[in-house]
Amino acid sequence: MKKHFLFLVSCILLLNSCTSVIQVTVPNGSQLVVVDAFMDNSPNPQIVRLTFNANYFSNVSTPPVLGATVGLTDLTNAKTYSFTPDGNGNYIYTPGVNDSMAQLHHKYQLNISYNGNTYNAVSTLNRTMAIDTIAFEIATGPNYNLVPLSDTTKPRKFYPYVYAFDSTGPIHDYYWLKVFKNGVFYNQPQQLDIFEDGGYGHNYDSDSLNPQYTFNGLTSDDNPIYRNDVCMVQAYSINSNTFDFLTQMKSQMTNAQNGLFAVTPQNVKTNIQQTNGTLQAIGWFNIGEISSKSVIAK
Repeated sequence: MKKHFLFLVSCILLLNSCTSVIQVTVPNGSQLVVVDAFMDNSPNPQIVRLTFNANYFSNVSTPPVLGATVGLTDLTNAKTYSFTPDGNGNYIYTPGVNDSMAQLHHKYQLNISYNGNTYNAVSTLNRTMAIDTIAFEIATGPNYNLVPLSDTTKPRKFYPYVYAFDSTGPIHDYYWLKVFKNGVFYNQPQQLDIFEDGGYGHNYDSDSLNPQYTFNGLTSDDNPIYRNDVCMVQAYSINSNTFDFLTQMKSQMTNAQNGLFAVTPQNVKTNIQQTNGTLQAIGWFNIGEISSKSVIAK
């Protein structure tokens, strides 16, 4: 009994030692300009957000970059577009009626100048896919107990799924599927849904193939869509480099959930090129075509 008691005490002490708090000191890195420039061909204001980086454990918002000059050049037809600062790190261009800023298959260059430093990035506006139908899986609780549509006595939860058609042809297409609830974007890392050629890979893209694809898991269990909520789904075209960038982003943002299978953190890719100065920049620029469809949950 004495041996068993000593063994039990040793185990308790070992378990207690595993709960010690370790303070990790992360040194401050160099200051960087961070570029967030995802544009589209909609009539909505197009925004380029510029901020400085912040310390890893900082609890404050990243400081905005003020006093920069931001422009967009259509390299296909040599037109330029100037963005107006809002004083909070956002640089905005609002398309007018019949504005031709975003043209399919045109190549664009983002140009940024700040305090003697200049940067640029290039992206081509690729085609997107057509969204055919938004439907819902209907549940009453966490066990996904399905109830008939005629039963209006229970607060049903609606989980959307989408039927869409990949664009055909020899070109490899890449898409980012976004879901909005009453105008609010589902922006958690787990909801970052990107795919190539209808989700089946480029080997399935041909002139004769027009695959119909169903998307699930577009919303979260703790923030479902309820009756009378407006669900909007948007298909946004991206290029292959943006696909690789977002794939790496999702992997890094969800890495902590992988437990023992977590991978070593990496420096995230960037397509922002520095052409003058010493203040480096990171971030991403993509311009794409969008298609969207909305439906009210009933």
